[in-house]
Amino acid sequence: MSDRVAMITALILERPLCLSCIADKSLVTVQRATDALNTIGSALVLTSRTDRCVACGDTAAVYSVGRPRLT
Repeated sequence: MSDRVAMITALILERPLCLSCIADKSLVTVQRATDALNTIGSALVLTSRTDRCVACGDTAAVYSVGRPRLT
């Protein structure tokens, strides 16, 4: 896993962010953020829904990764 993917995973761990904020906070282009989200989605449960971004407050598609439940 690249450093960029790890950073984006940490950013969206239970904190829904829009794509623009993910790119801004991880200092990458929107395309690279999208590529990272695709990588994350292939390994973890990536959630996408229309909601309020916790960073900018806009209502948009936001992305988050939940923590695994302990059993």
